[in-house]
Amino acid sequence: MHGDETILLAEDDQIVRDATKAILEYGGFKVITAENGKEAVLMFKENRIDLVLMDVFMPIMNGFEAFRLIRGSDPNVRIVFTSGYASDILDREGINAGDVRLLQKPVSSDTLLKMVRITLDASL
Repeated sequence: MHGDETILLAEDDQIVRDATKAILEYGGFKVITAENGKEAVLMFKENRIDLVLMDVFMPIMNGFEAFRLIRGSDPNVRIVFTSGYASDILDREGINAGDVRLLQKPVSSDTLLKMVRITLDASL
């Protein structure tokens, strides 16, 4: 379940961001962090990213807006959203669940690492 890929983690809550980063690094991943969607888009353009792990609701630019800009740059990028809100949130935003995955918060370390590995290993 370990990996050496690079993950862009976009999360506005510093405690959640730091904890998630530590879990991902424990799993062997290189982690680049962003505090909001706008920063995530910039980090994505400046780095080689294998997977984006992004909160849905963030200040300045939310995850859905960032998702559309990132997908515009790279339609094949793997994206996992995280949210503490209802699981039908992707449908309401018109995002095909086959294009991205959604992890409901709170999420255990094992579940997080498993979802990241499954997403990275999925064929495009």
